[in-house]
Amino acid sequence: MDRKKLILAVAGSGKTKLVIETLNLEQRFLIITYTNNNYKTIKRRIATRFGYIPNNITILKFFDFIYSFCAKPFLFFEHKLKGIYWDEAPTFTRTLKSEDYKRYITKSNLLYYNRISKFIEITGTIPLIIEKLEKFYDYFIIDEFQDLGGHDFNLIMALSQAKLDFLYVGDFFQHTFTTSLDGATNINLYNDYSKYIKRLQNQNINVDTKTLLKSHRCPPAICQFISDNLGIKMESNRTDETVIQIVNLEQIEEILSNNEIIKLVYNSSNKLPYYSKNWGDCKGEDDYHDTCIIMTKSGTKSLDKGDLKNLVSSTKNKLYVALSRTKGDCYILRQK
Repeated sequence: MDRKKLILAVAGSGKTKLVIETLNLEQRFLIITYTNNNYKTIKRRIATRFGYIPNNITILKFFDFIYSFCAKPFLFFEHKLKGIYWDEAPTFTRTLKSEDYKRYITKSNLLYYNRISKFIEITGTIPLIIEKLEKFYDYFIIDEFQDLGGHDFNLIMALSQAKLDFLYVGDFFQHTFTTSLDGATNINLYNDYSKYIKRLQNQNINVDTKTLLKSHRCPPAICQFISDNLGIKMESNRTDETVIQIVNLEQIEEILSNNEIIKLVYNSSNKLPYYSKNWGDCKGEDDYHDTCIIMTKSGTKSLDKGDLKNLVSSTKNKLYVALSRTKGDCYILRQK
């Protein structure tokens, strides 16, 4: 077995299922995830499998991990840490040298959220964290691996040197959020799929792009549309026929007024008069059947030109997330 593996999956292919099936009652597992949706899903599925959350399985959100598990136990007393500062760091801190602690900590002893991982590095704390991981855990799992960015990605690469089993699971094209960014650090990490894979392989991480290539959630019509129009290779485990179509004028009112069809919009869903979710915010959710994807104006132009694959990557990824929530029929609503 590969001790360090990243499985790159497609939407609905069973990422969380694979994580749950990896668990047992003998080894000690630490599971890290980023979004609230996935955290709740993993806890629920573990409880479903075992009937409870076993003591040998720990589930943490990412920032609980890097602050409460990594930083605070080793740096609390010396720096009197009081928590995390969630706003952007003041501009003046960018000019401070990397070894200047004021670059990382506010006057109130809060750590800037996007520099916690770098602070851990410059204080020489990484070997202590590796020792802690090796002492208390046998298996280190990260779900939503594609959300790692900035210094956080570098920290996880450093921790991957621990003598544990590592399983990382993610979907490169569902990179819609980033744990943190700081200047140019890893700013181009998700610009090129091949370079991303190569970088991980250079860290002696085996990258598996085949195990989770087929979606259990999405029907063939959705997978074909995503493959053809977004350029994201995706297959379906299903064989049933469903509809994906551009909405015509006569259908708009009927679809918008149908509460059984979830409306997915680029942003500002809370301002709309019908129940809807933002494209990026529905990541990790698996309970939609029929969907209505409401395009942006620029997205509509690209759709009409057959050029969706050349959308800005952040927009294309969010559209991919929205489309891939669909279990049944999908209606695409153009903007004027």
